Amino acid sequence: SATHAPWKRDNEFLNFYKTIIDYTLLDPPRAYTLWQCSKNIRNLNGLILDVGCLLGGSGFIMSKKNLKGKTYLFDTFSGFKKNDGIHKKEIFYFNDINLVKKNIRKLKLSNTDVLKAYFPKNIGITIKKVKLCHIDVNTYEDTKKVFDFIQNKMITGGIIIFDDFGVWGVDGIKKFIYRIEKKYSKNFYFFKNYMGQCILIKR
Repeated sequence: SATHAPWKRDNEFLNFYKTIIDYTLLDPPRAYTLWQCSKNIRNLNGLILDVGCLLGGSGFIMSKKNLKGKTYLFDTFSGFKKNDGIHKKEIFYFNDINLVKKNIRKLKLSNTDVLKAYFPKNIGITIKKVKLCHIDVNTYEDTKKVFDFIQNKMITGGIIIFDDFGVWGVDGIKKFIYRIEKKYSKNFYFFKNYMGQCILIKR
């Protein structure tokens, strides 16, 4: 059995995770994936995007080690646009964008901002080159909209991380990944892990 848990030996990660644990639903393994990915590409030019940021924890993790380019956190801050299975307007609902802004300042995360938008509509910024994108919007249709918008904006070596892959009650994400894999296998390497994430790396 594989029992090694590298996040338990990374004190810098553990200390930061403890600081933001109240602002994320990610468990340590998934949070550590974001930490490692952002750390590995910290010197590349490009944007980091967290789409579906809720209270901001995932975006904080990715921003912490970023050295080049801005980090943008996006959320509707008004819940889901329409019901989709267990995802109803009152589920995963958080409307205080000012708290996220306050924590960005408190954590001293430079070149980091949070924007209210139904991504990719009315985002208010120009997105051309993306080096890391975390997609956590829970539904098939919204995931498709985000991916369709960013897939041709990813730099070589850029990473897309889909949350909720294989998670109970969020079957749309798994369905979407398997549906696009054949079409985009020439553009991305697909890594389907067992911790609730699917990772794509731009070829």
